[in-house]
Amino acid sequence: MIEIRDLHAGYGDTEVLQGIDLDVRAGEVVAIVGANGVGKTTLLRTIAGLIAPSRGSITAEGEAIGGLGAHRVVERGIVMVPEGRRLFPRMTVRRNLEIGAYAARARPRLKQSLEEVYALFPILREREDQLGGTLSGGQQQMCAIGRGLMALPSVLMLDEVSLGLAPIAVKRVYEAVRAIRDRGLTLIIVEQNVGQALKVADRAYVIQGGRVVLSGTGRELTNNEDVRRAYLGLTEHA
Repeated sequence: MIEIRDLHAGYGDTEVLQGIDLDVRAGEVVAIVGANGVGKTTLLRTIAGLIAPSRGSITAEGEAIGGLGAHRVVERGIVMVPEGRRLFPRMTVRRNLEIGAYAARARPRLKQSLEEVYALFPILREREDQLGGTLSGGQQQMCAIGRGLMALPSVLMLDEVSLGLAPIAVKRVYEAVRAIRDRGLTLIIVEQNVGQALKVADRAYVIQGGRVVLSGTGRELTNNEDVRRAYLGLTEHA
């Protein structure tokens, strides 16, 4: 679905990604984990077309997309839900969702997509006339994910999906992630909540210093002693 080879990218003279190699297969959940500032969000932003690579390649179903620009990447079905939700606070929930269907490929199915989002997140139907900025953090995250789904993605990228949420909201959001996965959608999840991400992931990559330092299935990394110590706060005998 997505193949990344020797990817370098950053901001100005600062190179954040320093030779990323990564594969995402159709229908799987891939988690990108690691500490703050190691390049996780930069990687998603580069795939999404918000940052142009300085070197290397990104292909989606065999087609080069590196540096295409965000609107063209969305038209190819690769959609990013950004960190911090970034709803339009003075627009209603319904309007925030409808804006997600602005791409030409998504507009004809707007009403159907809206019903599917409401089925996934019933609270959004209840709150559809409420301003986005007045929702709780968990409800805002649901709305942001719903907005991403309105674009009819083939690949949905979630950046720090549980950041700042109460435990009950994290649980609800990850239930939705599993439901989205079960529909056959391909998911890339960037998370500091490594334990949650590895539970839902088919495969995962650990990034450190702008490079992939470890990869494997979610279960393999959960049981990896280095990962348990560094990211899960666990030891072999915990």
